[in-house]
Amino acid sequence: MKIKKIRENILIFIEKNFFNLYKIIIIFGGFIRFFNKINNKKKYTKFSSNLDKINDFEYQITSQNNEDGIINHIFDILKIDKLNFIEIGFDYYQNNSLAVLKRCNKGLFIDGDNKKAIILRNVLKLFYPAKKITVQNALVDIDNINQIKEQNFNNQEEIDFLSIDVDGIDYYLLKEINFKPKLICIEYNFWFGKDLSCAVPYKKNYSIDSLSNYVGASLKALTELANSKGYHLIALDSACINAFFIRDDLKHNFEILNLEKSFKYPLKFDKEFILEIKEKLLLKDLKYFN
Repeated sequence: MKIKKIRENILIFIEKNFFNLYKIIIIFGGFIRFFNKINNKKKYTKFSSNLDKINDFEYQITSQNNEDGIINHIFDILKIDKLNFIEIGFDYYQNNSLAVLKRCNKGLFIDGDNKKAIILRNVLKLFYPAKKITVQNALVDIDNINQIKEQNFNNQEEIDFLSIDVDGIDYYLLKEINFKPKLICIEYNFWFGKDLSCAVPYKKNYSIDSLSNYVGASLKALTELANSKGYHLIALDSACINAFFIRDDLKHNFEILNLEKSFKYPLKFDKEFILEIKEKLLLKDLKYFN
């Protein structure tokens, strides 16, 4: 731990005093990690029971969990080979849209962490020089989400895939969008359970403790919101992190999931612990939707 702290302090010093050298260091390290990640073998581990048919297609290469397999399966069914995507919230070596870069027509990555943006921008130039991909360092909120989309895509460029992973105000961003992606992937908080329709209150420039359970929105809240915008739940990854919603005109290609029947908890937590965390969450400030 002491060595790690010393290394971090040295990097901070270099960033403040020798920024160009700092960029070279983080890009080189990012290149190695990115290269190793994209060359990983597929992992097929399942993290929960009560699985749906679509979970048979799960696998992980560059996603955090098993989103890679689900995303590619969906776009295989839709027969989309040249897609446009927006990814809000990413890590440079691990996110949902890396899975579709080979079939990407145009893409936009957005994150508030400048280090991640610098690394991803440069590694994509090396690995995918011909792709039209923008990496933007910005904090996304309800006031700028549609403007950011309009600045990067014209009215004729339909968004095929939208991934929202900001660990906090995801619900409010989904509510605010005025465009209609074919597929939406969004994180939910399984600790709230399947019966509550709630979310943490909206705060601009929201930030969280990475170890906190007080984040995001319940699956029921997101499903009700998605339904109201013309979307239907078609997948929940087995890690109990992401929900996938398909646009109404495309729903005939998929089995629509029943939230009550398909809701899952990770196998690594027992029922008593899950109930304990939920009870603690209910003592916090929450916004309820019904």
